[in-house]
Amino acid sequence: MTTVTSPTAGKPAAGIAGEPTEGTGSDYCPARPVLGRDSEQVLRPVAVQYKQFRTVDAQAARRFFASAYQPGWRTSVLTSHAAMSHRRSDAGSVTLDEVTVQGRLTLEIPASDTIVVIQPRAGSLSVAGAPLATPDFPILVAHGMSCVLHCNGARFDVVTVEADVLQKVAAEWHTSLGQQTQFVNWRPRSRAAVRAWHRALDYVVAAFASADTAAQPLIAAGMASLLAGALLECYPSNLTEQDPASDLALPETLKEAVSFIHRHTAEDIGINEVAAAVHLTPRAVQYLFRRQLDTTPTEYMRRVRLSRAHQELMTATSPASTVTEIAQRWGFAHTGRFAVLYRQTYGQSPHTTLRQQISPS
Repeated sequence: MTTVTSPTAGKPAAGIAGEPTEGTGSDYCPARPVLGRDSEQVLRPVAVQYKQFRTVDAQAARRFFASAYQPGWRTSVLTSHAAMSHRRSDAGSVTLDEVTVQGRLTLEIPASDTIVVIQPRAGSLSVAGAPLATPDFPILVAHGMSCVLHCNGARFDVVTVEADVLQKVAAEWHTSLGQQTQFVNWRPRSRAAVRAWHRALDYVVAAFASADTAAQPLIAAGMASLLAGALLECYPSNLTEQDPASDLALPETLKEAVSFIHRHTAEDIGINEVAAAVHLTPRAVQYLFRRQLDTTPTEYMRRVRLSRAHQELMTATSPASTVTEIAQRWGFAHTGRFAVLYRQTYGQSPHTTLRQQISPS
């Protein structure tokens, strides 16, 4: 049997009244109007909608996940006696789902235009081809990324943020932003970034759990921007660089190699200098970067230098500054090749970035 209920069943939720209903579909129960103290029905703008779905039926769970997310999530390996519950707080540009799975379930999450973060809370949760998911390791699914999630008696949050909110926050951060913001890696930038994400998420969870928030649209709208900012800080994008030296699951030797590169980016170093700094052979360093970061030491150094050149172009104020001078300072002797790589990464030419800083419109 599938049960679709209002979130008020057994627990008050944001002042929205409703009654449990039974069915076999995957639709949520619609929210009811808020009742005023004078017992007259008062229609108020609802900033956050609360919905809940529960089922012990495998087919109903499959239909639910296919319709609750766009594009739909596919499910498989659902044990015959599994149970699933799903509570959603929907503020329009951001949704927060609390999902509990009793039994075994595999979720195939396709890439989409929205930004999705899976935040493990309890139980057994793993991602195909990745380390075991833990509360300290939130999972990003965005910008061409996809994910296969294996659940076995797990509880987790699903946070969805609209892409236009992310772009707006990024544009406020980088006033001369000339390209669409995109995340480039699902690994968090550092432990500190994950802790900041947790603080932001816990604040939103508490706000959505409050009965007052549903009637406070300005507060509800701010939750999306708060989470978008936390995500930009937490995950590497084309606006920020990865900090593997603080990565959650990398070998210490690789962290030392990466740290050495960041400290000596402005110097004429290559793989031999990196290998000597960590007491490995160049071949062993190549293997570490390939296996753990899916890149080469040379390519990683190039990305770091490009990021430093980008930051200098973004902050240049002197009319005497030139692209050639900045490119050469960061190890790019051929200005034409630098311009091609820069445009591929940041969506505009380095000359455009520099002009925007020297002569803002």
